[in-house]
Amino acid sequence: MSISQEIDNKISIVDLAGRYLTLKKAWVNYKALCPFHNEKTASFVVSPAKNIAYCFSCHTGWWPVKFLSEIEKIPYWEAVQKLAWEAWIELKTDFYKENKENRWDLYEMHKTVAESYHSELFKEENSIKLKYLLDRWLSIETIKNFKLWYSWDPRSLFYKLTEKWFSEKDIIESWIFVSAFKDKFYSRIVFPISNFTGNVVGFTWRVLDSSLPKYLNSPTTKIFDKSSILYWLNLAKSEISKKWFVIIVEWQMDTISLHQYGFTNTIAISWTALTEEQIKLLKRLTKKIYLSLDNDNAWINATFASLDATINEDIDVKIINFWEAKDPDEYLKSWKDFWEIIKNAMSPISFYLREWIKKYDIASIQWKKSLIKDVFQFLKRINSRIEIDIHIKEISNLLGVSVNVLYEEFKNTKLKTSEKQDTIPFENKAQFDIYEEITAYLGLYNFFDLFLEKFEYNLDNIKAWESLLILKNAILHKEGLFEDWMVDVDRLKTIELFIEESNINLNKETITKKFLDLILKLNKRLFEEEKAKLDEQMKNDPKNSNILKEYMDLIQKWKKMWIWK
Repeated sequence: MSISQEIDNKISIVDLAGRYLTLKKAWVNYKALCPFHNEKTASFVVSPAKNIAYCFSCHTGWWPVKFLSEIEKIPYWEAVQKLAWEAWIELKTDFYKENKENRWDLYEMHKTVAESYHSELFKEENSIKLKYLLDRWLSIETIKNFKLWYSWDPRSLFYKLTEKWFSEKDIIESWIFVSAFKDKFYSRIVFPISNFTGNVVGFTWRVLDSSLPKYLNSPTTKIFDKSSILYWLNLAKSEISKKWFVIIVEWQMDTISLHQYGFTNTIAISWTALTEEQIKLLKRLTKKIYLSLDNDNAWINATFASLDATINEDIDVKIINFWEAKDPDEYLKSWKDFWEIIKNAMSPISFYLREWIKKYDIASIQWKKSLIKDVFQFLKRINSRIEIDIHIKEISNLLGVSVNVLYEEFKNTKLKTSEKQDTIPFENKAQFDIYEEITAYLGLYNFFDLFLEKFEYNLDNIKAWESLLILKNAILHKEGLFEDWMVDVDRLKTIELFIEESNINLNKETITKKFLDLILKLNKRLFEEEKAKLDEQMKNDPKNSNILKEYMDLIQKWKKMWIWK
């Protein structure tokens, strides 16, 4: 048995999925909205008996290790490591070597640094540094919740890490230290950054005076990539799900200030516009984003880029307008109502027009035409006709141009065929081979005797059809005649779950009828294959009496099938 299989046997998929989703009891199973695609009706089914989850909309199955890997966006081996520890399963000592990674060493190192320095902030000799944070209107509780700290004694920390068996080479290569006597954030206030699962993966550090650069950040490492990190998402995700929207700000200080004021669904981007990876993370939790970035040219451009990244992502985006302040932190300190600017947040089109109008004189007809042409370049990339309709009406109201005229102009500027994105057809129905379905029915409802009664072919002859071997082996295994039954267990359990959910409201008589229909369908398929072979033989040897007899026997078999139908 592999390690992942051993883990799957010991970790409950219901308990695991319940940490991330709201599960509701549905007969013997549980249901929830699928966290891996957008849906309004729950189609994500979790089976305690089979210890798997399956989405009947996107037709994908998960077992514990795979679910954790995908829900937390971590490598498969890392999910194995986390669940093995949870299940008290001992891994081989060369596990890291086999995976050519030392991520867990880096996680432990970052955790040690964060915890050690945080305690330093509250020592008497660091009272000036603590006062700096308190003067920023942060409470002691907030400082402790966000694990803020001050870099003060790097030499002692370096030795503490070596005592934990980290080598000097690994400590330097972690990008936390530049030497054994100096860390990268010496004499600065530091904000620890965690990934989606809560592991500290990097830091942002800020000067206490007016010197530059004001902020410094961890570089890209094996465990830190700013394009996939959202500051404080690991602890804000439950509030985001409850409140159905997320506020995204630019810096850690803005995040902390908004949390202190009660906006606990606030997170920060990592010094970049929203990326595809970050949007995927957010779509698991919410359908609405409020962008609240700083009021300067760099972050106005970041807002444009973020809006561009959310096109066709089935997520609503609003832009919070606090232009009289330079950032949310300053706005909050002005004692103004942040809820009010949330209510009056701009749509993407309003934001585009607001910014583009700066370079156009819309009192001029020609400039207004150019502005509309630019806006249409944005609209042309949207797939949803409903969204396009809403945006065109909004443009009409903002610019005072007839909706009908705008529609006509938009049609004339629609994308050329070569510019259209290829679409991948989505299959709305799970495709299982008939022999897999029958095998699943046999296991679920113990229809072995019924199958042997109605199946018109001898099991010994099943070898003639390679795809039926699994079915033959399942029956022989049931009869105790075949022990080495090799089968894709996860796939078979998934098919069983699919059938179980499809039949949940059916009585046994109806379920039996469905199974008999499957047997008839299989008999027909085998009959047609057998008939095609005999037709070919008769064509080559029409006077052969043995072939003719086989053909007549086949016709009788067909008649018998129709009798029991």
